[in-house]
Amino acid sequence: MKIEDGTGSSRRATVNKLNRLAVDATTFAGEDDAIRRGEGWQIASAGNGAGNISFTAAQQTAMLYFSNTGAFDLVLDRVVVILGDAAGGGSNDWSLQVLRNPTGGTLITNAVSAGVSNSNHGSEVAYPGVAYRSLTPVSTGVAGTNYDTLTGGSGAVQPLKQTIDRVILPLGRRMPTGTSLGINLTPPTGTTAASALIVAHIYIDPDSA
Repeated sequence: MKIEDGTGSSRRATVNKLNRLAVDATTFAGEDDAIRRGEGWQIASAGNGAGNISFTAAQQTAMLYFSNTGAFDLVLDRVVVILGDAAGGGSNDWSLQVLRNPTGGTLITNAVSAGVSNSNHGSEVAYPGVAYRSLTPVSTGVAGTNYDTLTGGSGAVQPLKQTIDRVILPLGRRMPTGTSLGINLTPPTGTTAASALIVAHIYIDPDSA
């Protein structure tokens, strides 16, 4: 069946000789569309008067934890990792671990609020869940002391080169209602002083309910 050409009526679609509609459309990426609605956030391991997380040893440290208690899926688009110099670490790598559904640890029990910012500066929509960051600074180089932890969950450890001070990891993780995600970071072997910051970019998928 052919579509009639209604050009000139201002009420019908324009159809070309191949029976194709002429369309004037605007396309938004999922995250951009969510931010336009005020449903996108940045979650940082700093904020509320705190700066970068400080390290005095190469001890794995839980940096961020956030959950979804809302009605829709959350999409973690990417994580930005900003690495400071690691004194004593030589050319060794940092290590990052993204944990699927951690269940415990001092990062959760301490419940120190992460820095959460709505990416739409005209929106006051709150993040639909909890978001916690590590205590800072780490006050001792004794392994296992005063480093926040996350327990349970699963996730592979991946290396990050010291020579790259800003790493963007396109994670593409989906977090349905009741799920959570944690991030561990370990300075290079031999480190005696270092600092780091992690920022997660996350948004609501309105078609997931």
